[in-house]
Amino acid sequence: MKPNRDPLELSPHWHVDCRLVEELPDDNVVGTRFLINVLFGAGAVAAIIFAGWLLYLSLSLRYQIRDWEQRINDNRAEVRDIQRMQREYSAEAAKIDQAYALVRPVFNVSAFLANIGRTRPDQMSIDIIDWSEAGIAMRGSLNESAERASMMLGNYVKTLSHDDKIGPLFREIVLNSVDRGTSGDVFKFEIAFYLKPAKP
Repeated sequence: MKPNRDPLELSPHWHVDCRLVEELPDDNVVGTRFLINVLFGAGAVAAIIFAGWLLYLSLSLRYQIRDWEQRINDNRAEVRDIQRMQREYSAEAAKIDQAYALVRPVFNVSAFLANIGRTRPDQMSIDIIDWSEAGIAMRGSLNESAERASMMLGNYVKTLSHDDKIGPLFREIVLNSVDRGTSGDVFKFEIAFYLKPAKP
């Protein structure tokens, strides 16, 4: 163990420390100034790239707008022709609709006759069906007694009024007359079908 040395005693290897610590350069591997410059430089590069991207989008959008405007101008004559043809077609379609409204049947005659045949009682015979602007008159005969003929005709008119295929076509279906024919149990009848008013 070494004896205690005198602190005022000089060692054999000594020199005067002439360093100025405040003026020495920073001895860190990566300096603070370098890091700040890198961060600001990266931000500047990102801003330049973003500005370039926005400029590219703006130029691309302007080019597309100019291209579509050119196409619109090139096709303007064709669009005018199409619009003119549409107006002509609309005028012709209006004429066709007007003509159809004048000549169209209120209902399908063959379907009406088929439905009358479907609902007709077996004892009933139909002699004539007259059509006019006001409606339809159906005349026929029924070979039954007076009481039974009256009840059967009343029920038949109710059946026609409530039938899904006949009732909706007419405003009213009524039994106009029942007359005894020349022979005893034959009754003549007339049933009136009043049409609904035509829709405008």
